[in-house]
Amino acid sequence: MSIRLNTIILLIGSIALNTSALAQSLEEMFSKGKMNAQLRAFWYDGDRELRIDRTALTLGGILSYQTAPYAGFSGGVSFFSSNGVTSLTEMPESGQTHNLNLDGTAINTLGEAYLQYTGYDTSIKYGRQRLDLPLSNDYYNRMLPNSFEALSCENRSLDHVTLKGAYITGWKYKGSDTFVSPTYSLGIDRDIAVLGAIYSPASPWKIELFDTYVHDVMNAPYLQIIDNAIWKSSDGTTFSGALQYLNEQSIGDNAAGEVDTYLLGLRGTLTKGEWSLSALYTRIGDQSLLGTGGRYEKMGWGAFITYTDLQIDGESENAGAEACGGVLTYRPDSTFEISAKYMRIDQSDAIQSNPASLTQNPRPDSDEVNIDATYQPRKEFRLRTRLARINYERDSTSLYQNKAYDETNVRIIADYMF
Repeated sequence: MSIRLNTIILLIGSIALNTSALAQSLEEMFSKGKMNAQLRAFWYDGDRELRIDRTALTLGGILSYQTAPYAGFSGGVSFFSSNGVTSLTEMPESGQTHNLNLDGTAINTLGEAYLQYTGYDTSIKYGRQRLDLPLSNDYYNRMLPNSFEALSCENRSLDHVTLKGAYITGWKYKGSDTFVSPTYSLGIDRDIAVLGAIYSPASPWKIELFDTYVHDVMNAPYLQIIDNAIWKSSDGTTFSGALQYLNEQSIGDNAAGEVDTYLLGLRGTLTKGEWSLSALYTRIGDQSLLGTGGRYEKMGWGAFITYTDLQIDGESENAGAEACGGVLTYRPDSTFEISAKYMRIDQSDAIQSNPASLTQNPRPDSDEVNIDATYQPRKEFRLRTRLARINYERDSTSLYQNKAYDETNVRIIADYMF
């Protein structure tokens, strides 16, 4: 299914033909609509030992318009733009292409164009849209987000329960302007079906259960349990925790190969006043995860799902990876936050060298330290910075010596929202 803006126009037109006295209401539907924008500047500089350095400055953002609702119906469009300030011909040579198309050219595309109905505790959206599902989400960590061609729905008719579902026929990777089949890289055309439920009672508990099904590729149930107050002392100190588990199994024609892998993640956080300290752990099975950021533009429908996703190159979803680390955060007020992060990832040469491991980003063992800061003095303006240092251990591998290097990485992202 290819979903285009004219499809949305035709759907709105069909409503107009079947609703009496709709012309005046349609006029208000559009005149009372809302325009908003998120303009972004992204500076990226990577000083890499033994490899080409990476430097880029990119400008762009998202311009959106959403109609006012009429009889429960509304519509929306969003224009995505990402433009390299440095010479576009130099972008691929710099190695920093994920802010632009893979050939280094600018991205200017209609990222969203949808019709939505809301009523009876239910919301249904059809068309190009951003999603928030475990393996299919917008992955908005650089210039532009992922976007999907889908039919999605959400229902809140049960107390403390949110039911979610989506049928996805196309996706646009965050660094691309083209919508393709979710299984384009496998040489087949298969859709994604997702069903899930979130249980969030008045207590600090939240339980998420989702299942992602791709015909002839995989079935992947996902469970996450969060408790935001496992323990609380009289002085206000609290301990919270979370557990996540994902299991992926190949099905049908096994178009991605024989898939049998898992993710196990644990997170514990101690908070007192302005300070918090988190301990993080991830274990991956004998194959890399499908449908996540670790696959990049090859079936990378969503962000890195692991709690330990702190790395420059994101190896915590590689086959056989075991990651552990911590985050110390200081938040003196609502406008400023700074975090010191450490992550250790142990990789397996034997597992990664096996073609069946599905590893797209093989790496040696590594240690990484990040310092991240966010400053948002008002809702319209936000500034984020990252200083990262990663050390790949040359002695830890005999297979990936050319990938064993040190890197210092600086990122500055400025957002203006209105």
